[in-house]
Amino acid sequence: MRLLSPTLLAAALLLPLLAAAQAPTDSLTAVKSRYSLFRPVPRELMRDLAPDRPGVTESPFSVDAGHFQFETALANLISSHPNRQPKQYTFRANAFVLKMGIDNRTDVQLFIDAYEWDRTFATADEPGTRNQGFGDITVRLKRNLLGNDSTESPLAVAAIGFVRLPTGGRQGAGGYEYGLLLPATYALADTWNLSAQLPLLLNFDRDENQHYLQTAPSVNLDHAFRPWLTGFGELVAQHDFRARRWDEAINAGAVFSVGKNMQFDIGRQFALTGQADREYFVGFAVRR
Repeated sequence: MRLLSPTLLAAALLLPLLAAAQAPTDSLTAVKSRYSLFRPVPRELMRDLAPDRPGVTESPFSVDAGHFQFETALANLISSHPNRQPKQYTFRANAFVLKMGIDNRTDVQLFIDAYEWDRTFATADEPGTRNQGFGDITVRLKRNLLGNDSTESPLAVAAIGFVRLPTGGRQGAGGYEYGLLLPATYALADTWNLSAQLPLLLNFDRDENQHYLQTAPSVNLDHAFRPWLTGFGELVAQHDFRARRWDEAINAGAVFSVGKNMQFDIGRQFALTGQADREYFVGFAVRR
């Protein structure tokens, strides 16, 4: 995969915003725009549950105004590629996010990183290490730009901005981190959805004590086999702008719906390149 230039990235970030500015407002959106945090959307008008998990590609749909949503990764088991040295294992427990719908297009989100156990195995040159502790706290804002409740277009687009606070000590990033995500979903049919996401991330390198740019575009295809069962496959490619290398992986899994307000998920990440991690994950989402 070729290196994306800053010009192409900027264009990709701006195009959804320009498209959203030209989008008409349909009747359902107009009706729901009267509701707010202190005047919740009636349950019969709530959109389908659309959490940001389990894949990397997030949902462009916001939480309905006046409602709350809780999402958690109950467990993540992560291991380095067998060809990568030193060998590493990580176990994360109960990373969660609490979301609150502010208006018909906007929600605010508070991420609490998991309690994490890390083990790095010894090599001929370095001793092994073990660490554990809580990660960082992240504050995010999601703004739907197009298609939140639209019955006229199969396309939905959003912008998500965030700041990660370095509250996690050794298990955290070690410095402030910032990001902008542009997720989009296109309904191919009643039971098929194609989603994609373009992120631009300003991460912090603890060892080098400096910030650096990273992107991790993703494409996700999901299919509802039954009203209660959806399967998905996802391609993720991560790029650090300091190096001319892409790390690629495939995610696959299943989502099990329990009524309209709860779902469980399980899946696995398969590493396609030597620097990508392998991962197993399980979690759930619920709203009120």
